[in-house]
Amino acid sequence: MYFQFLSLLLAIVFYRGLKAFKLLGFIPLLIIVCFTEVTAANPSFVGLPNNHGIYNYYLILSTPVTFYVFLQMLSFKGWVKSLYVITAALLVLFIVINFFIGQGSQKFDTYSLILVEFLTGLLTLLVIAKLFREDDSAIFLNQHPYFWIAASTLIFSLVTLILLGMQQFIEVKKIRIGDLQIYSVIMPMINVFLYSCYSYAFYLCRKLTNSLSQQ
Repeated sequence: MYFQFLSLLLAIVFYRGLKAFKLLGFIPLLIIVCFTEVTAANPSFVGLPNNHGIYNYYLILSTPVTFYVFLQMLSFKGWVKSLYVITAALLVLFIVINFFIGQGSQKFDTYSLILVEFLTGLLTLLVIAKLFREDDSAIFLNQHPYFWIAASTLIFSLVTLILLGMQQFIEVKKIRIGDLQIYSVIMPMINVFLYSCYSYAFYLCRKLTNSLSQQ
């Protein structure tokens, strides 16, 4: 949880840098993330028996913001942008329908999460491919905020897909690390990695913005 709040704080502090790189969408996204983590840690405070419903609401709220952030990074135009927006709208519609009709609000929405993480993983690959194509860029690949955001998000999405895809197998075989479920051990670690990379990307936004303004 602390790393999510650190990322939000740095996103606000480095506001000007994020604006220069079209990453301001991360501020509302991280606000949603932080609010979700606080309420998920104390579901009884909001009158819920568990945090499954909280994460389901998180999917509904965060998905359109996430797709907006990637749209800014990919800079789609014309019919490609229209197709992208339609795809994002259909995905949100699927999540809402599954929330009310499918798996319900109190059961963790694994179908929507798997679909979101799969599409997000594809978007990260498009961002990385776009960076490789920009041979004339003045910013080295390993110093570009987009690279750190895309690469860390890709790893996070892959780990999440594997764990969720093997969820039933893990439960049947009772695969654990010590006395803890493997999911409860690995996900906090991958969250630390993800939001540490985001924080570094936000720092790079500030650093590169300052460097370019001095040229």
